[in-house]
Amino acid sequence: MNILYILRHNPWGIGGGCYACRCYLDAFTTAFPNDHFDVCICKEYILDESVNADYPNVTFIKVGERSKFSKLLSPFTGILHRFYKTTRLLLIHGGYDYCIFDHNSIAGSLVGLCKRLGVRTIVINHNCEAEYYRDNHDWLHRALFLRHVKSAEKKSYLGCDYNLFLTEEDREQFGQLYGHSETQSIVTGCFEFKRNGNNNGNGDGNDNSGPNENEKLKLVISGTIGNVQNMDGIQFFLKELLDCAPKTAEVVIAGKNPPEELTRQIDELNRSGRYATVSLIANPANITEIVNGCDIFVCPTRLGGGLKLRVMDGLRAGLPVIAHKVSARGYSEFEKHGFLWAFDSKQEFAAALSDVIQLIRSKGLNRNDIQDFANKQFSFEGKVEMLKNTIV
Repeated sequence: MNILYILRHNPWGIGGGCYACRCYLDAFTTAFPNDHFDVCICKEYILDESVNADYPNVTFIKVGERSKFSKLLSPFTGILHRFYKTTRLLLIHGGYDYCIFDHNSIAGSLVGLCKRLGVRTIVINHNCEAEYYRDNHDWLHRALFLRHVKSAEKKSYLGCDYNLFLTEEDREQFGQLYGHSETQSIVTGCFEFKRNGNNNGNGDGNDNSGPNENEKLKLVISGTIGNVQNMDGIQFFLKELLDCAPKTAEVVIAGKNPPEELTRQIDELNRSGRYATVSLIANPANITEIVNGCDIFVCPTRLGGGLKLRVMDGLRAGLPVIAHKVSARGYSEFEKHGFLWAFDSKQEFAAALSDVIQLIRSKGLNRNDIQDFANKQFSFEGKVEMLKNTIV
């Protein structure tokens, strides 16, 4: 087959969207190794032509920025991405069998053309974009673009042949927002991207059978700090949940681009001596090492939709996870197995933290058990087989 693949995110970048983009790109190109992929990508993402060696069945097509005039017209045209003109020409002249969209904002503007040309379509819904856009943009952007975001998402959901979702909650929410879709909807969850060697091992060679023998119990929060939904979650934790943690504990906040105000706020909290010690690690070189050295993973994010991929960091390290119910979406199997606790209030968080601490102290949690279950759930090979058996 001849397949066109349009990437909104940077598959080698940092962040949840980039990670999921890489996972799906690796999975599709692995599932269909004998088919050719033309992959449209923002030109600034290709920094090293050596990436071509990792994708022997891919031709990367670098797409430049839109003109300022085109961007100014976006509130009127509803075109929210740079790929529109390039992709139209490719679709008309390329003879493609499939087009894969790495976001419904791109799919919504092009699914009609694909239908007219007889090109079958697959859209990767990273989240409920209308919900994400509402929670992460100011009133002006919402006023100018939210209606276009909803329109593109609806056209994509109703018009594409396959809708891939990261969570069952997202699939249900799409149905509530946009009605019944005749297209095939598949909940894939998220997973590891392709790695050299065995994807399913612990990767560290350490004995993870019990909790870290730290002098202090360590809670960790990770993720890109300097965006709206994550900063909201951190503020929620510091202002409402921090006093639930034992004063003898340490809370580690690690992530990209923390604002200076957060540093000052944490310094003031530590000087007060009223709470557990809070450590801020800005732009860590290796988030895995930090998470591995802690005991409990906390995700207080309560805004936005989709799967909070940072939760995977904790589960892959074998840590029990306490997550706000918004961040617990897509992890129901871990909750059923007693590896994840969801909360919706300070009282529920305090109860969950007490339960987890008791289990850690009594050695009732085995890190290897959590890690082994995570490896099975996030298996790259398993998702490749799912795609092979689903896409026809």
